[in-house]
Amino acid sequence: MAESKYLLLVRLADERQQSAAERMSLAQNSLNQAHMRLTQLDDFRNEYRQRLVTGGSKGMSVIQYQDFHRFLSRLDEAMIQQRQDVDRCTQRFMLERQAWQHEYKKFKAYEKLLQREREREAQLEAKREQRRTDEFATRQFWDKTHGEDA
Repeated sequence: MAESKYLLLVRLADERQQSAAERMSLAQNSLNQAHMRLTQLDDFRNEYRQRLVTGGSKGMSVIQYQDFHRFLSRLDEAMIQQRQDVDRCTQRFMLERQAWQHEYKKFKAYEKLLQREREREAQLEAKREQRRTDEFATRQFWDKTHGEDA
């Protein structure tokens, strides 16, 4: 059977969907790292806040108290920025996932066209083979009924 006209399209579409899958995976990794950094900041903030409560119950100077609050404010700002980073990473991941889904659908459509073409070709070959078998049987019948030298 000759090489299919759809085979190149399937190969190219597969390469594009694999490339899109890699980009989606990178975006997913970035999103996971951004979430992890946000969780770490939140844990550190909670730990630091607990130190403030513990230190406050034991007594601390006004300057120490102000330093604690200043640092907590900086942590709050860092968390806001990190949440924004998580949002950006989420948006990027969603776009990359949509791009991959689009490329995957195209790949599957070309793959289906290739499959249909192969099925049509197999049916045609089966018909050709049946025709050859019928012609051979007809010749044999003709030869038996009319003699081989007729």
